[in-house]
Amino acid sequence: MPINITWVDNCEGVEVVERLHTPVCTIKIHRRQDVITNIEWDFSQVTDAAMNNDNHAVDFWPEPKQTVNVKLLKQGTAHQNKVWAELLKIPLGETLTYSGLAKKIGSAARAVGNACRTNPYTLLIPCHRVVAVNGMGGYSGHRHGEYMQIKERLLAYETDAANITKQSPSP
Repeated sequence: MPINITWVDNCEGVEVVERLHTPVCTIKIHRRQDVITNIEWDFSQVTDAAMNNDNHAVDFWPEPKQTVNVKLLKQGTAHQNKVWAELLKIPLGETLTYSGLAKKIGSAARAVGNACRTNPYTLLIPCHRVVAVNGMGGYSGHRHGEYMQIKERLLAYETDAANITKQSPSP
């Protein structure tokens, strides 16, 4: 899904938290007015449908060709923003290694991993598409457990969606 991001330097208003179901887990979206300030996984809201990839439980998951327009609060260091910008270039259904991404931006693999770990916009900025040379790597600072299950499910779901998109005729 192409994402059109408008970066906002600051935002005001009361913070609102919304929960939306995805094919892999529920997410909590924090926003102030129409600016998203954070997105995180909500493991307290895991449903059997999401765990079994039952798409009937999905509130949010755009079609692969549908452009998503969002306003995000600009956060992070210059290096983190550089990494996050590169993450947005990784196509749906594809992955890139930490070292491969580091080479593209003149950085180190560990620094790329640290930027992925601190990504405040999980799902929208697809840090799950970055993997280790010899396996899955980590996800949100975790190498085991629920976060790694989410990473595996996201990659499988996106690979399937990308394959379906490639097979369907363009309008």
